[in-house]
Amino acid sequence: MKEAMPAYPDDDDMPGKNDAQKNYATVSLCCLSVTNPFRNKIIQIVAVNPWFDRFILFVILVNCIFLALDKEVEVITENNEQIDFIFLNIYTMEMVLKIIAMGFFMRAHSYLRDSWNILDFMVVILGWVSKVFDSGDISAIKVIRILRPLRTIN
Repeated sequence: MKEAMPAYPDDDDMPGKNDAQKNYATVSLCCLSVTNPFRNKIIQIVAVNPWFDRFILFVILVNCIFLALDKEVEVITENNEQIDFIFLNIYTMEMVLKIIAMGFFMRAHSYLRDSWNILDFMVVILGWVSKVFDSGDISAIKVIRILRPLRTIN
């Protein structure tokens, strides 16, 4: 009898929908459905590929090491702006990929519906605000960036 029923986008038993796609909004950014090939490829990278999370956790670990050695090692202190910019770009790419895969905030299971992603979003936005407004050495932003390793608990 279930085969005769039409498959609605929010139906969990939708044919062709794998387990990785079940935890994402049916539409992302008001135009990309789960069946969109571009979004589907991003979902495969973000959700299915275990190396994506491993890479991001490795970047977080390296970032913490650089933050700890900021005033201790002269090479890191001299190139602090470039190092921060590289990490900020990596975190921005992670955020953009997850927003494309999950949706931004309007539907269930979207990016800003997860508290850890809200933390990541705030870190990235504050990072770009500090770059645009030339805030110098704001220690509050560095404190927020230190919170990123808490993701390993999740």
